[in-house]
Amino acid sequence: MEEVICLLDPKHSRPATVEIQGEPWIGKTRLLQQILGAARQRGWAVAHAAAGPPAGASPYQLFADAFEEVLSERADEVFRSVPVAYQRALGLVFPALDRKAQSGSVPVPAGTVGSALRQVLRELAGSQGLVLALDNVHWADPASLELLESLVRRPPGARLLIVVTHRNRQSPLHLRGLLASLSGSHRIALGPLPEQELAALLPKRMVRPSRKNLISRAGGNPGLLLALSDSPENCEGTESGDLTLAPFARFLDEFRAVSDDGWLAAQSAAILGDTFTLPEMQSVAALPTERLVGAVTELLREDIIRLCRTADTYCFRHPILRETVYRTTGEEWRLAAHSAATQLMRMPVPSTYPALEPMPSRTPAADRVRSRLLPNEAGHSPGDETRIYEQRVRTGKALVVAGRPREALDILDRTSRPGADVPLLVRAEAAEWRAWAQRLLGRHSLAESLLTTVRAEVAAEPEALALVELARLATVLERGSLPDDELSTAVRWAAAQHDPLARAYTWALLGAQEADSGRTGQAAVRLREVAGLLDGLDDSTLLGRLDALYWLARAQARLEQEAEAARHFERGLGIAVAHELEYLVPQFATGLAEVCLRQGRIDLAVESGRQAIRAADRIGGACLLAEAGAGLARATWVSGDQATAWDTARRAAEQAEAWREPWADRVRLSLLETTFDTHDQELCKGLLSMGIVRRAATFPIVALVPAVGEVLARLESERSGSDAEAGRWATAAEEAAGRLQLPGATGLALLARAHHHRSADPLKAAAFASSAVVTLTRAGRTLDVARAHLAAAAAWNVVDSAVARSQFNEARLLLDECGAHGYLEHTVSQAANGGGQSADARLARLSGREREISVLVSDGYTNQQIARALELSHKTVETHLGRIFKKLKVGSRAQVATSIGRATRITDTQFPGRQTLRSGRNQIA
Repeated sequence: MEEVICLLDPKHSRPATVEIQGEPWIGKTRLLQQILGAARQRGWAVAHAAAGPPAGASPYQLFADAFEEVLSERADEVFRSVPVAYQRALGLVFPALDRKAQSGSVPVPAGTVGSALRQVLRELAGSQGLVLALDNVHWADPASLELLESLVRRPPGARLLIVVTHRNRQSPLHLRGLLASLSGSHRIALGPLPEQELAALLPKRMVRPSRKNLISRAGGNPGLLLALSDSPENCEGTESGDLTLAPFARFLDEFRAVSDDGWLAAQSAAILGDTFTLPEMQSVAALPTERLVGAVTELLREDIIRLCRTADTYCFRHPILRETVYRTTGEEWRLAAHSAATQLMRMPVPSTYPALEPMPSRTPAADRVRSRLLPNEAGHSPGDETRIYEQRVRTGKALVVAGRPREALDILDRTSRPGADVPLLVRAEAAEWRAWAQRLLGRHSLAESLLTTVRAEVAAEPEALALVELARLATVLERGSLPDDELSTAVRWAAAQHDPLARAYTWALLGAQEADSGRTGQAAVRLREVAGLLDGLDDSTLLGRLDALYWLARAQARLEQEAEAARHFERGLGIAVAHELEYLVPQFATGLAEVCLRQGRIDLAVESGRQAIRAADRIGGACLLAEAGAGLARATWVSGDQATAWDTARRAAEQAEAWREPWADRVRLSLLETTFDTHDQELCKGLLSMGIVRRAATFPIVALVPAVGEVLARLESERSGSDAEAGRWATAAEEAAGRLQLPGATGLALLARAHHHRSADPLKAAAFASSAVVTLTRAGRTLDVARAHLAAAAAWNVVDSAVARSQFNEARLLLDECGAHGYLEHTVSQAANGGGQSADARLARLSGREREISVLVSDGYTNQQIARALELSHKTVETHLGRIFKKLKVGSRAQVATSIGRATRITDTQFPGRQTLRSGRNQIA
């Protein structure tokens, strides 16, 4: 900008050209307006116009618009200054001069218009100067482009500044070549704005998580940020009326150059989803091939759609464009278009419906949405309210299955007020899929409330009531809670069903509930029956209720049946990916990653975690993204990729930041362990500040309490040195393990008790850690066994360094065997910085003053008490502590005490003043 302002200086009298280029909405027009404002302040004359789509534009339209106002004021003056030979040419270009041009039919020679315009520009510029500003030149008509080329190649001798803006991808090749070849021109390529500048554009009342999310989605583009700030959540899930287009109206300008065929092709593409192919578009738009190709060519030329890396696949330039087009479609056309896109496909149906025939050979349309959307036409008139209602349900269901919950809610929320003739079973189905869409977006409380309301409305129909009860149970379990009522109707209905898939779905949900609540014996019996039912069904049959396989695998993971859980997670993930049932991919992949990590299958855990992240990102739900991110962060840290772990953990924390649901606390607890290991102190403090430790005391899922208790006992012991708090969490873990009677849970409870005793009684801590090794080995949890060895080594470290080294070596062997390179490096670092050294050797690293302070820390003195005792300033004590932490590579006062202060080899004779300090401690306090 400063460079352009210099061109407006009175000393600069030569003509100059400025090119402003950048992506749409990046701020080109805004910058142009700033330049024009600065020019007017300095007394320059201004001629300004913006090009529109070339269709219907007159020759030289851009220049005629630019000079209309200037020439209308100075027409006589300008006309007298140009030769007679140019007057006819000027009249052809500028309407303001046409009335003064001599009439006649003599043709205007080629090049005359350019020469005449140069003469006009010299007159208009005069001594004060002229800025010719041409916006959106990529849309200029061919005659205007030719005239612009003439001017910039041979500019008039005047104080003239030509400023052009354009989108590089949409500009004609000869225009791009012309601007790039000009010598002495000034090019401004606008890029993304910094986060601070973007943040200043958002309303101050917007909460921090929403601000960060919008800034991330905008990618540095200010125009896009402003549109997104108007659109998210405000327009989702409306209950009646047309889709809200207002926040997207500003982007309709993008389609000004698009023909009717192009517009129809764009709407068809928007129906199909994020990516699409030509056959898919044709199945919806029903255009002849030649017209469809022409329409797609238009959309490519206008940079509305782009060719993807995948062969023969296209996508919109940005999701906001697809959203804009989608919201312009009327409901009737939209439902019919969805139907046309999915005529050959099937999708999950309530288990109350009979199974459909096997899926036919796949077509391109199968890659987006999968269902017969229209009900049987027999017996329905075109205006039948029930038919439209069923059509909405099936369309919304298909969009949920395709992983497009926001679009699904735009349709399904219109089913909230059914007519009197709508069957209760269809009402229940509508409620189930509305709840599914809300669950995918993390709004479990809203989904539960919706289902509770519908439950009373369909109570007269047992099948409908069972469907709603089961959907509500799935919602509650996914949220991280336990149901507070009986499922008697669902149980009776399932028992009477001959369909094995219907029974398996019900028993899988009940088994998951029993496993979560700690009734492991009942759950194990029930899950054996479910596994037998589902293992006996082929993949095509499972499509009808693939989530039954998910609940089975999740419950088996809770019961520590790791091998069976992994097998069922893998099978479900394979089916979901093969048939593009996007709504279940993140859950299966996240569950598989978690189980594989416990088994020590690190590579598969990382691969599954990345797959979960990609699928969750396509869906866009905060819950799915947070849970997948927490799992991937842990897996990547264990694998040795600390940078990815750090970044992924922070993004997962941002996704969960605004939520106070149990699922969000479950994510934070998982992240807490990872951030503690990766030494991300800032994120660790942020997570703790949200009160998750306090809320964890009432954590409802008994099956997870041992793991939660172990993490928090370790945290309290190492971070704050609080034996009492560590003991409280160890007790909670022991009580839950007693109810579960599972070896893994018992091992984690033993490990939690080892953390509790680590500072006060290292020998007792070592005994508990050794017991945890035995128990966790029996459970087959490789990584947890290694952690137990590390806990034993840390405890033995202050008593017997030889035993500590042997424990470290055991942990290293296990971690090396399973490829846990991150843990392995962590273990080697611990061994090098304490595991193989005596307390005296570690003390030798410290200066005399630092040794004094470290011993006082181990005796429980506060910084202020140490300062008074040693007659130092409080700041000096803090400085010494920072050096102690750095030299010993520890992160807390408790670790200093464990590593040095509690060591039996440290004697009072090494520090003669220690007894005196002890005796006067109360006086110091």
